[in-house]
Amino acid sequence: SPARRDLRTFQITNYTTLPLAPPDVDWTAKVPEYGMLCNDQLGCCVIAGMMHLAMQQRAQVGLPVVIPSDADVIAAYSAIGGYVPGDPSTDQGCNVLDALTHWRKHGLKFGGATHKITAFASVPLHDTAKLASANWLFGGVLDGVALPLAVQGATSWLKPKSLRGKNSPGSWGGHCVVTGKDLFDARSQSGNNGCAYGVVTWGEVMAEDWGFRNDYEDESYVIISPEWIEVQTGKSPAGFNLTQLLADLKAL
Repeated sequence: SPARRDLRTFQITNYTTLPLAPPDVDWTAKVPEYGMLCNDQLGCCVIAGMMHLAMQQRAQVGLPVVIPSDADVIAAYSAIGGYVPGDPSTDQGCNVLDALTHWRKHGLKFGGATHKITAFASVPLHDTAKLASANWLFGGVLDGVALPLAVQGATSWLKPKSLRGKNSPGSWGGHCVVTGKDLFDARSQSGNNGCAYGVVTWGEVMAEDWGFRNDYEDESYVIISPEWIEVQTGKSPAGFNLTQLLADLKAL
């Protein structure tokens, strides 16, 4: 679904000056397998993205990682996106902001447990350093992407020479991915061999350069989950203290 804005959404940069991330942060390495999560059959990319991000955080802090079942994915897609199994007309995707709100209020059920988040916050779209910091501090970033037809079948997402024709943003449709692998020094606008990030999409890690993200990604969020915070005794792996952030969020 198209990106939706809500002025009440917490902006991560309103909280503090984010510390600069180190180069080569990788939250994907400890995930044994992400799984397709039905996204080759249904437009459930937002559900898959949220579950992939939860798996990524759990793997990093040493919690068991279970690939959600198809039934888990479809149940969440039905609850959030209104999908009715067997009725293709109801396969219309999800709005990311609505899905995150549902995750905070009701949780996502997979692996025999309900996983709820404490809060979520938006991340600036056009600032490499802040994106790298958000990815580092919160174990990944959930991104909405207006994909162009030109990347159908591509093995990496690279900035095109123009945004016309098959390169037009959204010409293939909206998609949701998880940024989990930072392949470059956040102090520079240049990537590693042109590839600035590894994003999880359709169960695999795909290279995406900064130029592509800048042209096509239209929303970006971090999540704050009890699993991530509690296992790290109130801090991210980078040592970032989240206590005041949670107090600020509660005040909203």
